[in-house]
Amino acid sequence: MFFLRWKCLGFLFLGFTLPLQAAFPFFEECNSYDGFASFQNSRQLGFYSQASQDEFVYTILYGLLDKQDTGYYLEIGAGDPIKTNNSYFFEKNFQWKGVSIDISNNSQSRWLSIRKNPLLVEDATQSDYATILQSFPRVIDYLSLDIDGSYDVALQKIPFNDHVFKIITIEHDFYRLGDIYREKEREILTSLGYFLLCSNVSYTGLVFEDWWVHPTAFSPSLFSVLKSQDFEGKDDKQLIQMIQSKICDWNSK
Repeated sequence: MFFLRWKCLGFLFLGFTLPLQAAFPFFEECNSYDGFASFQNSRQLGFYSQASQDEFVYTILYGLLDKQDTGYYLEIGAGDPIKTNNSYFFEKNFQWKGVSIDISNNSQSRWLSIRKNPLLVEDATQSDYATILQSFPRVIDYLSLDIDGSYDVALQKIPFNDHVFKIITIEHDFYRLGDIYREKEREILTSLGYFLLCSNVSYTGLVFEDWWVHPTAFSPSLFSVLKSQDFEGKDDKQLIQMIQSKICDWNSK
């Protein structure tokens, strides 16, 4: 199913008419979608995140918003440079610029041999984000926050007065920690004007993360449509399927 879904999205962007309509009823309606040419090889790309975070970001930015400029990310809690990493897909395939942070140096040597963008080995709750982001544009495409605790502390150190993130995926691990971090995260991000598009995202049945967007990334009419969707408490793969199945309708907004 992964490759079928991915081929559908890739071919949708190219506007090809292929015998996929039986499996994807919405495809026939979208076969004239005017996507951009860099997706010629999109069906061959693979994703790396553990719970579809990179596929979600890709689908929103490139599928819904037709992104064509250089991308930027801040990854707080990087882990492995490739496996289950939320930024590698964008660096590898779209030459995004960004910075990753991790408290462990276990992957530092591999990172240096594989990745182009830097890894800072430090405590993300003590990082100087104003300095880290000083060469970034004001509007940054993606913030990934996954540090297994103290999420709210790291969140409060980010200079949101100077930078806006189009998309944020943030872990709260409700399945094992309850509301220790989830409510604090939501209070902070809501007060900053972010919209909780996908709340209580689950992976293998465990509720662990929230996926946010900033309203200014969308046209008012498109954001109104997004706000009306029910993405609460869905599995990561289910969310991707739901969003991809509605792309052509939303692109008309």
